[in-house]
Amino acid sequence: MPSESSQLAAVEVLRAVEAAIGTSLLTAVLVIVVVYLLRSRRERAPAHAEPGIPALARYGGVMTDPTSFGGGAEAARVRRRRDVVSYGYLAVAEEYVSEDGDARWCTLNVTLPGRVPYLVADNYDAVGRPGVPAAAPHRQELDDPVFDATYLVGADEPELIARVLTPTAREVLVAARLQRLLLRDSSVQLRTFDGVELSDDVIESLVDAGARFLASTPSFVTTPRASAGAGLEPSGANPLPEGFYGPDRD
Repeated sequence: MPSESSQLAAVEVLRAVEAAIGTSLLTAVLVIVVVYLLRSRRERAPAHAEPGIPALARYGGVMTDPTSFGGGAEAARVRRRRDVVSYGYLAVAEEYVSEDGDARWCTLNVTLPGRVPYLVADNYDAVGRPGVPAAAPHRQELDDPVFDATYLVGADEPELIARVLTPTAREVLVAARLQRLLLRDSSVQLRTFDGVELSDDVIESLVDAGARFLASTPSFVTTPRASAGAGLEPSGANPLPEGFYGPDRD
């Protein structure tokens, strides 16, 4: 028969084993709980993009085509963007930063349902910077002293300049003081001068300028030569209609 001291020792060993097992189980449960809480918190937390390149940017890489970002720099990348509507047409407002990080500016690109003629108006204050003025086969003044002193205009066809830049359109551009207005393919681009960061006020200003410019342009703008080839009559006198995405439909 084991002695009383042996029995007590066995009981103590059993208690120690039970305590160790209990501690291990408790530790395991705590680890599982902590892991679950951390995972749940991570899943609920909003996704953060790389600093300087928010998730809404279409493309975070460096672009070397000055036309794509409005000219004025050798290379740039999109920093922020926001989808908007201007004159009922879908548009995007973007903030660009030059590759060296010294300059920032904003653009508004409005997408139209049909093709537009190539036309560019560069502010004289930006002439001499990279990509300014943009290349154009024909240049012409408009017998408008204020506008002609502010913008250098070029287009594929000389007849387009007066037809697109109506007196009202010229007033809009002078008041907006843009660095560039560019029509090409199926879009209209407005570019600010450097030193402008994307904000609600800047977006509102660009959207308003874009809407007022579009409201003053012809509905179907094409060259007389293209019109004759397509059997269409130029309709420069008809204003561009408001797009589908109006204030109550966006």
